[in-house]
Amino acid sequence: MNKLEAKAKIEELRGLLERHRVLYHVHDSPTISDEVYDSLMAELAFLEKRYPEFDDERSPTKRIGGEVLDHFEKVQHEVKQWSFDNVFSLEELRDWNERNITLLQKEGVTQKPTFVAEMKIDGLKVVLTYRDGIFVRAATRGNGEVGEDITENIKTVKVIPLILSQKVSITVVGEAWMKKKDLIKINKERESQGLASYANTRNLSAGTLRQLDPKVVARRNIQIFAYDIEGGDYTSQEEELSKLEHFGFLVNKDRKVCRTLEEVQKFYEKWKGKRNGEDYGIDGLVVKINERDLWDILGYTAKSPRGGVAYKFPAVEVATRLLAITLQVGRTGAITPVAELSPVLIAGSVVSRATLHNANEIERLDVRVGDTVQLRKTGDVIPEIFGVFTELRPKNARAFVMPTVCPECHSPLLKEKVGKESSVAFYCKNKNCPAKHLEGLIHFVSKKGMNIEELGQKTVEIFHDIGLITDFVSIFKLQKVDIVGLEGFGEKSAENIMASIEKARKVPLHRFLFALGIRHLGEQTAKDIARHFVSFGKIQKASYDELIAVEGVGEKVAETVVAYFNDKHTQELLAKLLQEVSVTEEGKKREGNLSGKTFVITGTLPTLSRDEAKELIERNGGKVSSSVSSKTSYLLLGENGGSKYDDAIKYGAPMISESELQKLLK
Repeated sequence: MNKLEAKAKIEELRGLLERHRVLYHVHDSPTISDEVYDSLMAELAFLEKRYPEFDDERSPTKRIGGEVLDHFEKVQHEVKQWSFDNVFSLEELRDWNERNITLLQKEGVTQKPTFVAEMKIDGLKVVLTYRDGIFVRAATRGNGEVGEDITENIKTVKVIPLILSQKVSITVVGEAWMKKKDLIKINKERESQGLASYANTRNLSAGTLRQLDPKVVARRNIQIFAYDIEGGDYTSQEEELSKLEHFGFLVNKDRKVCRTLEEVQKFYEKWKGKRNGEDYGIDGLVVKINERDLWDILGYTAKSPRGGVAYKFPAVEVATRLLAITLQVGRTGAITPVAELSPVLIAGSVVSRATLHNANEIERLDVRVGDTVQLRKTGDVIPEIFGVFTELRPKNARAFVMPTVCPECHSPLLKEKVGKESSVAFYCKNKNCPAKHLEGLIHFVSKKGMNIEELGQKTVEIFHDIGLITDFVSIFKLQKVDIVGLEGFGEKSAENIMASIEKARKVPLHRFLFALGIRHLGEQTAKDIARHFVSFGKIQKASYDELIAVEGVGEKVAETVVAYFNDKHTQELLAKLLQEVSVTEEGKKREGNLSGKTFVITGTLPTLSRDEAKELIERNGGKVSSSVSSKTSYLLLGENGGSKYDDAIKYGAPMISESELQKLLK
């Protein structure tokens, strides 16, 4: 962009960030996640660095916090309340450390720092003042210099001592938080009263501490982790934390003194995988130099102490730019709009595409090409756009118009009848559409289908384009000589592909049924049908009434399964395919410790893949569903759980970790 465009973009970002800063810090009512806010701030910082002529001391990148409300008495902090800078990778953490070492060397200090890694609790900062060992005041952080007096509310918090064991005058800083189980309980009460639910424990903590009636606070079981003492003479951060414990404060015990950043990284990786198992929100680590004398020498930047940094866990929500909207044709002919994005790091991987679901969703979001959008990864990994920053919309932003013909075969796109109404999605109805055909082949070889490991999507596309694969049967007719010599394929890769195909010739009934790509037939329903009928021959002959009698099979599935097996072309194809593969019969539903229990899995588990967890549950008699409902027995919660965590709170479904699942199996 040119300088005029850069100036306009910088001003727009500053205005947007200021509005969200007030919502977050002043009103405690954020409308975007921390990760989205951080990514917008990072974009502004990048532009300000690239165009220093537009630098401004009033920029959001130069200040801390925000204004305070008038609902509580304003309090001037005796010591300025700083915030930590954020880093998002080991490389950035090393850069932070190297800057500190350089500054120390300039001061003639050659001592290498050690570190204390503490949990970064997703709560609300509180500042507690003691005079001669007596609790006299509590305040919110506010804008870092002025906060709100919440003394009467904090007096009701049982984890805070009102009298210390020593007559010392100190200020203690901590993080107020609430237990996840208390969030569930309080939201149920609010729903029964027709009130809006709290989105997460941080919002609940903030909302509770800003109640004007201390009795409400007393009932809500607020917790506070203390982590800093302002005043006193301590040689290390670890000694300071120990002193807080001695005084009777609640201090998070999940911390580690680390001699090197490699030790910090191991601790980070450990907690990245297990944080969702705790009863409080954790969004990263706070890494602090342990030696207080080094901390004091390093001092502060305009907004942060140099001696500590917040090492954030991978974001699951970010902001990025929508470059284009393309169309993807699915194996059923459903047309899905796909967002082509400016590449962005989210949850540890670079994302450049996201689903927009359908034309109605695009209209609801009012998303246009050129917009800055909010992107998130749900528990199922597939990224989606869920919001638009219309304030940043460029003048040349283009509204999306749904095409009337298929982008692949140019057949008319039509909506389908769903009862008396029309479908939301558009469909290509051409049976010979090459895109539908290709997607069907990719689905057939997928892990949950025939599981032909060496035939990935790109390989299938290549083989399909040159005519090596034309249908399901042709896959098993492939010869090594057909592959060797193709660009990018040598002797070894050809052997691996052939071995993978041979391995797939014997396949369980439920996987074979799912691989066929029958409309509306999902993985779980394929398992239900396979367990009921046991053999493929019986399924082929099953009537509508026999299918509808199977638990988990609805009218649509029954209709499409019957229609699929009655189609003459399908019958001819299956007759040839069954000469190539052996379909093993399905055993009856197994009984076990989890019989009668329905699970939903979300996020990344510490040791099990989602498929392994699913197999484990089903092997022990349980059932796995794709969405949370009133019938859900447990939500198996891993890292970056997404919207299913909120659904579990809504329906009151118990949430368990992988280790708790293992306990249920014993």
